Amino acid sequence: MNDVLVIRMPYHASTKVFIGLGVLATLVVMVCGAYRVRVLGMDTPPHPVDAAALIALLFALLGLYVLRMATVSVRADAQGVHLHTWLRPRTVPWQDIADIQQLDKVYRSTRIRRAVLRLRGGGQVTLPLPYGSDHARFHALFDSELHALRERHRRHGTPATDYLTVINSRTAGRSWKGLLVVCVVLLACSALTAYFVPPASRHLQAWRSAVACPAGRAAPDCLSTMRAVVEHTDPNPGKSQSWVYFTDDRPVDRKSVPEDTAKAFQPGDRVTLTLWQGGIHRITGRHHQWTEHFATGGEVAVVSALAALAAGVPAAQLMIRRRHRRLPSDEVLPSVRPFLVALAGTGVWLLPYVHTLTTDPFLSRAAYLWAVPGVPVSAALFAWAWRATRIRRPEAAGSPAPVTGEVFVSARFLDATEYNPHGFGTHIVVGDGAPAVVPHPGPGRFAAKEIPARRLSVRGIRRARGPEAELIPRSWHIAELDDEGRWVRLAAAPRDLRVVLRELGLDDRPAPANQPAP
Repeated sequence: MNDVLVIRMPYHASTKVFIGLGVLATLVVMVCGAYRVRVLGMDTPPHPVDAAALIALLFALLGLYVLRMATVSVRADAQGVHLHTWLRPRTVPWQDIADIQQLDKVYRSTRIRRAVLRLRGGGQVTLPLPYGSDHARFHALFDSELHALRERHRRHGTPATDYLTVINSRTAGRSWKGLLVVCVVLLACSALTAYFVPPASRHLQAWRSAVACPAGRAAPDCLSTMRAVVEHTDPNPGKSQSWVYFTDDRPVDRKSVPEDTAKAFQPGDRVTLTLWQGGIHRITGRHHQWTEHFATGGEVAVVSALAALAAGVPAAQLMIRRRHRRLPSDEVLPSVRPFLVALAGTGVWLLPYVHTLTTDPFLSRAAYLWAVPGVPVSAALFAWAWRATRIRRPEAAGSPAPVTGEVFVSARFLDATEYNPHGFGTHIVVGDGAPAVVPHPGPGRFAAKEIPARRLSVRGIRRARGPEAELIPRSWHIAELDDEGRWVRLAAAPRDLRVVLRELGLDDRPAPANQPAP
């Protein structure tokens, strides 16, 4: 019996086409380079052959990438998993592998599936293959290859779990390094922007205090004026720059202005230009005057504060991951939205506060007016966010009150059954009759499907895992039920789940150890 599994990129006719184009493009790049060196010379101005070489280089790199993917392979045998790549061939023995998991990433709204080897030492190895996407063909191939890889692991190793762990951006096992990089970059941008606050204040102060130059002498630090004639204007809507052109290019050919200013000046208008530090900062006409806007220190400080607040988003995600680092890799983490609310509430007072910055901001009365009430409010918001992002274990749900009358509970079975055909149920009606699945919040038992409580038993209650977070709210819990040998999942808010289980007569039954569904 051949127990060797070899995974390669699926063959496609386009593979040979891209590799052939890459080889041809490489030859074109070499010919263009030789022509540039031997015929044109390195000091010759840009030539069309350079553009051809650049385009060919892009096709050569694309062909190189396709060739790499076509030659890489993953082989699993009795010894372990062997990665055959160009740069770093590697072998991972089965005894070093704790689990083989699925990693889901989203690139431009397309979900990409990868296989990950979770090592017993705490590290992980992302396999180049199998590789899956939303396309049905690649999806089915990925599932079959991942199943075969996990089957070899069960045969030759000791898996930590007997079910497939799916990791995505919402689960505890997702890598945190990207969040750390984004946080550091945003903090660096905030610090760099804050560095320019004093220069911006000094520059504005110098403009406001500048006086007219003495007669007959012009200097960069004083205001000088000269006459000019508007040749024509070019107003552009939106974010595009608008321009005012001057006759005979005196003193310059054109000046960037806002759109309304470009519309206010007409060809032939005689204007007076105010020059300071070598630039035109004011245009005065008969019916309109434009003065260039100088960024104040407060405005630059606001940009710095915005970057710091933006850095708080990945920092909050890092904090949540660090706080719940002991959770299983596929367990869904709490949402970062409470911290977004806290950051937004902080921005309400922090941005006006930094806008009032002066050379001595902490003694400013305006600073006190914003900071004194703002700091305790932010502290309260972050304390609330910390509490809102705690993990509520299934065992912590209290005993619900008895049900009186007909009550519709927001709960749903995640698996299609005869009492939940095609997953149509959105609520479960309890009280005044047998519990039943209904596709509406009531009243009435229209389209109700009775739940066969006598053949159900509880195997365990847990939080959502992996893709389940896309089906239900993060705060919901899931009860794993055994329906005569078939696993079904019932999801609801913790207290509502207790109500449904009690009405089904399942809460008092002895439950075996909490086992994950296969």
